[in-house]
Amino acid sequence: MRPRRSIDPKSFAALVAEWLMVLVALGLAVRLGAWWAYAGAVLVIATRQHALLMLYHDAVHGLLARSGWLNDLLINLLVGLPCLLPVEGYRVLHLTHHRQLGTPADPERAFLYAGQPWAYRPLAIRDLARQLVGDLLLVNGIRTIVAWTRAGGAVKLRPATVAVAVLWLGGLAAYGRYSPEQAATVLTLWFLPLVTLTQLLQKIRSFAEHSGGPGVTAGWDDWTYTWRVGILGRLTIWPYNINLHREHHSRSDVPWHELPALARG
Repeated sequence: MRPRRSIDPKSFAALVAEWLMVLVALGLAVRLGAWWAYAGAVLVIATRQHALLMLYHDAVHGLLARSGWLNDLLINLLVGLPCLLPVEGYRVLHLTHHRQLGTPADPERAFLYAGQPWAYRPLAIRDLARQLVGDLLLVNGIRTIVAWTRAGGAVKLRPATVAVAVLWLGGLAAYGRYSPEQAATVLTLWFLPLVTLTQLLQKIRSFAEHSGGPGVTAGWDDWTYTWRVGILGRLTIWPYNINLHREHHSRSDVPWHELPALARG
């Protein structure tokens, strides 16, 4: 791995590119004002939100910037707060997932799939449909939040995160005063996919990452998988080399753009 720069240029450029695509989708939908433009924007925004969350995942591991303070400030500004997932709340869960992978203490087992059919093994068609519909309609997301809250989960926001939240809220309030109807449309086009289709994409990706343990897949004794994906997969469910998940778990200090070298090695 090359020496780290103050800010990872590829990750930062990717964050900017993803936001540009979101803004173009929002602008076209608002300008055209047709149902099909709104539907298209929801699809585009959902895939880009998912991609942003994969870049957020790198920042959870401190890979966006060398300075931890700057890393968290940038990712909360560009992803964490807009996606209602401040990094200081999610990091504890995710790093525990890495340490406790596959055990009952793994947050994915304890919270992410709480009360849901998925148990890291293939599902019957009816159970799979119930899982996917629950993910799409926010039901499973609520189950996750309830399980985490019952376990005593809470998020203590840092002052910098509160400042970022105030900045976003102030900007949205100003936009709402300038154009209430347009602001309502933009907020709907952002948050509707965030709590529905984006959650579904997140879960489908997650299904492929881990198994129920050694022996679940014939000839495979690891908890984590790596697999090949095509262009469509990279644009939707597996952006930024998240499909190289075995490599990520073996070297979580390596940014997304260096994982292919690990896979080849």
